[in-house]
Amino acid sequence: MADPGTARRPTPGRFAPESLAMTLLLTTLVAFGALSNNMYLPSLPAMARELGVPIASVLGTLSAFFIGFGVGQLFYGSLSDRFGRRPVLLAGLVGYTVASLVCAWAPDITTLVTARLAQGLAAAASQVLARAIVRDLLPPDRAARLMSVMAAVFTIVPGFAPILGGVLESAFGWRATFMVLTGIGVIVTLTTWRGFAESLKRLDDRALDGVILIRNYAALLRSPVFIGYTFAFSFMFAGMFAFHSASSFVFIDLLGFTPATYGLFFMVVVTGYLAGSIASARLTIRVGYARLVMIGGIVAIIGGIIMIALLTAGMRGWWVIVGPQFLFMIGTGLVMPNSIAGALAPFANKAGAASALFGFLQQATGAVMVWLIGISADGSEWPMAVGILTGAVLSLAAYTLARRGSTP
Repeated sequence: MADPGTARRPTPGRFAPESLAMTLLLTTLVAFGALSNNMYLPSLPAMARELGVPIASVLGTLSAFFIGFGVGQLFYGSLSDRFGRRPVLLAGLVGYTVASLVCAWAPDITTLVTARLAQGLAAAASQVLARAIVRDLLPPDRAARLMSVMAAVFTIVPGFAPILGGVLESAFGWRATFMVLTGIGVIVTLTTWRGFAESLKRLDDRALDGVILIRNYAALLRSPVFIGYTFAFSFMFAGMFAFHSASSFVFIDLLGFTPATYGLFFMVVVTGYLAGSIASARLTIRVGYARLVMIGGIVAIIGGIIMIALLTAGMRGWWVIVGPQFLFMIGTGLVMPNSIAGALAPFANKAGAASALFGFLQQATGAVMVWLIGISADGSEWPMAVGILTGAVLSLAAYTLARRGSTP
């Protein structure tokens, strides 16, 4: 069949593929979602008190972001296949900056949830297009290695985000966090404008054709490899956000720590993800991305089981949560970058659509988990712990589906 696409026109840009500058830019783009959520986690209890709403309503700001983040990716992938990665990415970054400013000035929970939905819709461009750009530029094994490096580097920023958010919360209140996110949006927008050249070699003139969109998504949904790796990632992501969404209430309201101290505990936990990502970057070529997904799933399950066992024994304290979650996050660092590579590898001709559907399913799964945590909140650690272990178990189960027909 003849290629219906048209060759792209050169665009300005100074960052070469696999250069440090490109890696840092892509890392920041992938980190937008985590940064937008992690930085304000220490403020969730204070937000509930100031806005006079229950825990479930405040957690609705997380779910709203996930919904927008997921739905937006369904459109950004195809838009970028049609018009190119660069213009769509820049439009998303501008929208993100505006939405973050609205969040900072939201007078009530309804406005804040709406603004977070818009923020998620805009931020989706950075997430899906960063992955598609990597797939544009590199073959699967090198893409997996770069994604592992990106995961290791970007972990540092979201890992410090709750510490910064805790300091901002203590000094200026929760609105300061969104002002900082607004400033980050401005800086990344200008950097992308100046440094990133279009990565898509050929535009797809039919990418927005409704029949083709349905056909592309149907083909992806029929693929056990795509579905298996996508949900291996998504369930692990959901388990991680069982911790993210509930941990501030556990550490601050239940255990009595300050927001800044909570940020330090969060940083310790996130270094587990950093360790897993570094190990993944070193082992992917030698071990293979499929085996690393399996190993990571097993490690995460062990962490979840330990947490449940300690709580069952009646133990309480920061170490009951931080230690097992550190182990869970090591497994997450092995699963996530390799699941992305496994899901996208067979779909070079529809990388944008594959990345978009991947992102939608990931965010939808996370939104459901946060909703479940909110409605099951009972003032104890149990909803969080059960969510963490459930995510790990389902992730490993999804991996078994991915192995059908997969030959990494």
